[in-house]
Amino acid sequence: MTDLTLLRESFRRNARVNAFLLDDLTDGDLARSDGQGGMTVAEMFSHMGASRGGWLAEMSPEYAASTFALTRGKPIWGWHTDDRAAIRAMLSAGDEAALQAVQAHLDSGEPFADPRGVDTFASHPAHFLLYMIVHDANHRGQIVALLRQSGSPPEQLNRLEDQWDIWRK
Repeated sequence: MTDLTLLRESFRRNARVNAFLLDDLTDGDLARSDGQGGMTVAEMFSHMGASRGGWLAEMSPEYAASTFALTRGKPIWGWHTDDRAAIRAMLSAGDEAALQAVQAHLDSGEPFADPRGVDTFASHPAHFLLYMIVHDANHRGQIVALLRQSGSPPEQLNRLEDQWDIWRK
């Protein structure tokens, strides 16, 4: 099980879905929160991007540098911004770093490091890509639910349904 063509394509589609949602949101949408201490939409997107670098910092640190460069010295797990371009850059850098790290570990046959002893993707390095797809889907669902609950217009919510076209093609 070493041909990752389909998983790589799925990971790239996941990136397109993230971009689709991010591009459709207004600055006001990025500032929305549940009003009860939960993350804002911008913070959720920031977390989605930074989590790639956070995991890589532990598992394969040589691939995390591109994400660390975008935090401007802030710890990766606490990084967030409401700057759409910075969020997009973090998502992009993290995606590329994740793809490179997975390929390098497949090529070398070495598993990811596991400094916490939690079997970090021990069965196969490619599970990291799948993990990030599922992680992002979880947060996209939270974002859309938050938009719905905070009164986004039906036209916007209907437009967001078009993201499914990316997965079906």
